Amino acid sequence: MEEYLDYPVQYWTEYVLEHYPLNFSESLGMVKELDLPQLMRIANFLTSRQVGNTVTYAVSYNINYSNYCAASCPICAFYVPIKLKGKTNGGYELSIEDVKKDLEKARDLGATEIHIVGGFNPDLPLEYYEDVFRTVKEYLPGVTLKALTIPEIDFIASTSGNSIRDVIERFKAAGMDAHTGGGAEIFDPEVRKQITTKEKISGEKWLEDAKIIHSLGVPGNSTMTYGHVEKIDQIIDHIIKIRDNQREIPGFLSFIPLKFSPDNTPLQKMGKVKLPASGETDLKVIALARIIGGQDLTNISVYWVSLGKEISQVALNGGGNDLVGTAFSEKIFGATDRKEGTTIEELNNLIRQIGKIPAQRDTFYQIKRYG
Repeated sequence: MEEYLDYPVQYWTEYVLEHYPLNFSESLGMVKELDLPQLMRIANFLTSRQVGNTVTYAVSYNINYSNYCAASCPICAFYVPIKLKGKTNGGYELSIEDVKKDLEKARDLGATEIHIVGGFNPDLPLEYYEDVFRTVKEYLPGVTLKALTIPEIDFIASTSGNSIRDVIERFKAAGMDAHTGGGAEIFDPEVRKQITTKEKISGEKWLEDAKIIHSLGVPGNSTMTYGHVEKIDQIIDHIIKIRDNQREIPGFLSFIPLKFSPDNTPLQKMGKVKLPASGETDLKVIALARIIGGQDLTNISVYWVSLGKEISQVALNGGGNDLVGTAFSEKIFGATDRKEGTTIEELNNLIRQIGKIPAQRDTFYQIKRYG
């Protein structure tokens, strides 16, 4: 601890090590006492201790099977209301042939992970997803299939008249290896009322579903969407709930804070959010994720698509240890006009530039090769 010259940093670092897991009051007290550089120093120390100096990412290809959605959440720019199906040119549903074309592109790009999400489309039967998953495994037998957010899984179960357990067992048999962890948003019910609709499950149900899915041997990521109408209290509460869920029934592979991109969203059009969160907020969220949850949520992911590459580099020296993936063909954030792409070479360079060691990983955070 000799490296920490200022007393608050030394005190809180030792406090976190001795009193982990911090409760809500402890976490909020730390945030009120420390400034951003101090939080980042603690987080970086913990990162080195927990995961070392390596920064990972997956070579991932995104397939969005449909943008028709029954939820129409104010936070989303991707959806087309299902009631407009047949009345607009903006909506789509991928056929199996369309999926095969995407898989050809994924193969050419060397993808090791196929990431599949879409909208709440009540017109797609359970068998559609099984056909898509089998197609992925037939065309690319060596890839990992990471599919669907937890709210999507819940929606498919409810609309098909099946239990979460039955749906997961069928999806596993069809080739599903992991879930994406999306749709957590913010668990606080008052915030959730402003950013989602009644068609999306509550935060409590999200956590309950995650336990069921993990108990059946399907792990996945966990997420939090911040930078809209939430406050720091609700961010802390969200991280603690994810952490405690992990302590009860493990299964989360990483924690991914997702910065809300307001462009083209109903939330922006309503005037509730005008601009993205500041870089200071981005860095604070990553640091808090490491400090509050890092011993149980070992991988704190910095999603360069939502943060931007420069802030992502800074965050990797303040709690983050993963860049999520190449996200080839990403469309969800693309709908908010964030269309920047990347390459394996660029991600390796971004990591080297900050003195870290780049490494390609699989979906389960096993190193495949160093960059």
